[in-house]
Amino acid sequence: MTDLSEGQLNEGKAAYIQAQKKRNLYIGLALFGFVVLVFFISMARMSQGIKNDAKRAAEARASISASK
Repeated sequence: MTDLSEGQLNEGKAAYIQAQKKRNLYIGLALFGFVVLVFFISMARMSQGIKNDAKRAAEARASISASK
């Protein structure tokens, strides 16, 4: 059985922590990207709904004034 020295253990631990930090960074960036994507999709869908509501309101006003 191989005896690992304390220096080798510290190197392994440091490499593990470095890899964990890199992984966490990528997960954070992916999460941020997802939030930005959801935000822009939501804004596009809401603006589409606002335009449709305005169009329906204008049509309703026109039909009311035409029926008078």
